[in-house]
Amino acid sequence: MNVRCFIAVELDTAVKKQLDRFQERLRRQMNVGQQSIKWVRSENIHLTLKFLGDVDDKMTHEIAAAVTKAAAGFDPFDFEPGNCGCFPEHGSTRVLWVGINAGSEELEALAEAVDVQLDTIGFAREGRRFSPHLTLARIRQSAAGYEVRHAVDEIEPFTLAAQSATQLAVLQSDLSGPGPVYTVLHRVPLG
Repeated sequence: MNVRCFIAVELDTAVKKQLDRFQERLRRQMNVGQQSIKWVRSENIHLTLKFLGDVDDKMTHEIAAAVTKAAAGFDPFDFEPGNCGCFPEHGSTRVLWVGINAGSEELEALAEAVDVQLDTIGFAREGRRFSPHLTLARIRQSAAGYEVRHAVDEIEPFTLAAQSATQLAVLQSDLSGPGPVYTVLHRVPLG
């Protein structure tokens, strides 16, 4: 049987609550119909290091072993979410996100280590540079994407509570109507 999975740093409850309040503020600020934008439920927000897609469920232990090797080279560290941005950089927005103000270098190095180890068991290396971020919403319509970009341009710089990265999670994603349901398959400590 196949499972859809990815490697991520899970967020603290305090950070998720801050993100929930920020999303609510953005909803009120933006003149975008709810059919045009799909907000990520705050309890589902995480920092993805590598998306694997559909994999044979028999491989999850092998994936966890590779992630364990990657995590062994890193001590726990803090990172600080903050500031808002969009993908792509220009034109109509498709993804609205919060970036990482402090700790991004450590997250980039950790994502690289995960990528290297997973490559040894058959998962191709990423072709683009890793950009640590927390996805807040996906925009479904081009016109709404321009409105979202305009709203983001008006947001003052900000920082959310710092959080410690102490472990990585191998997560399964089950897609459903109201949104994905994530199940932790393995947790791997750093260090």
